[in-house]
Amino acid sequence: MAERRDETLLRAAFIVSTCGDWVFRFAMPLLVLQLTGSALLAAFTYALEFVPYVLVGLFSGVVADRVDRRRLMTGCDLASAVVVAGIGLLCLLDAPPVSAVYAAAFLLACMRPLYFPAFQGFLMERVPEERRAVMNAWVQGSESLLNMLGPIAGVSVVAFLGPAAASGVNAVSFGLSAVLILLTTASPAAAATAPLREALRGMGPDLLTGFRMLFAEPVLRSGTILLTLTNFAVHAVEANLVYVVTEATGQSRFVLGLVVAAQGAGAVAGAAFVPRLLARFSEGRLLTAGMGALAAALLAPALTADVRLLAPAWAVAGAATSLIVVGWFTYRQKVVDAEFMGRVVAVNRAVSFAAILPAALLGGWVAAAFAPAALFATAGVVQAVAFVVTAAGLVGRAGRTPAPEAAARQPVT
Repeated sequence: MAERRDETLLRAAFIVSTCGDWVFRFAMPLLVLQLTGSALLAAFTYALEFVPYVLVGLFSGVVADRVDRRRLMTGCDLASAVVVAGIGLLCLLDAPPVSAVYAAAFLLACMRPLYFPAFQGFLMERVPEERRAVMNAWVQGSESLLNMLGPIAGVSVVAFLGPAAASGVNAVSFGLSAVLILLTTASPAAAATAPLREALRGMGPDLLTGFRMLFAEPVLRSGTILLTLTNFAVHAVEANLVYVVTEATGQSRFVLGLVVAAQGAGAVAGAAFVPRLLARFSEGRLLTAGMGALAAALLAPALTADVRLLAPAWAVAGAATSLIVVGWFTYRQKVVDAEFMGRVVAVNRAVSFAAILPAALLGGWVAAAFAPAALFATAGVVQAVAFVVTAAGLVGRAGRTPAPEAAARQPVT
């Protein structure tokens, strides 16, 4: 009973906190645009969110494994609430310094890399193994739904209330998320965890343990490399989708909205069916199917980026992403102990997120120098390579035989 109650509270906290993230994503760029009049600086504010995943994300996993995760998640939410409230006060000034806005935005962006590894480890502590696939699918589906509705809601809140009041709403959302986490049951093991000050000391060996655990287990090692290729292929297109739809092909912003909505709808539908699929098929089968479907979805618009083909292709891409993400998360939870999950997740995300910036830049160059068809063809070929290697290799067979737990559950020396 307590486990199901904690699962419900975790779901509610995730929804509230993620909604707060979406308001932030639009309040900050709008504020910078008002201050500078520069679309480039406003876009940089939006992109700033991903930088901490590489710079801070590696060490955040070590912290998440050393401290009480419940307290860490609560602290991240409360710190986010304070920073956002400060941003709201900056918005009330006639001419707040842009450097202060960027500093606040970066500080706020650092909270998510700390929160996510702690959330993944906390999920393993509080959700029974037989319920984890369902929980993973719910998280992926909810995040996909918010990715679809978040831009609309975020823009609406900011446009209606203004950046200052929107920041206040955002601060309340983070505070509510902290309360929901506090209502979960305190773990008996929390007393054995280190205080935060001690957890920040000597992180090098533990960080190396995270790398060794991720790359020592053959499936995790191969999957991390393949998912980095997938991240590269997807973000090469996604980062330039606005340009492709509205500039290169001359379609309307409404069409862009349809494409994004189709992707979100596909992701939600895919996440809804994943638990049933996992009951019949292995994680490797799901990863193989998702990789193949995603390759087809990226290649199809090379024929034409017209909405009649692009929207269905992006719906397939969304569904394929859900198969990949939930299949990967579920397998990783089988072979990594909760004790080490934070650092493994953080290293995994840092490696895969490192592909985003070069993918966006290369994709923009290909789309502008050649044509949108070349962009989709390039991304599709990269993803097709990832699919072939998945289908023929260890990742495609993941879950068919007993998981090689020994390599991943113990730190490698």
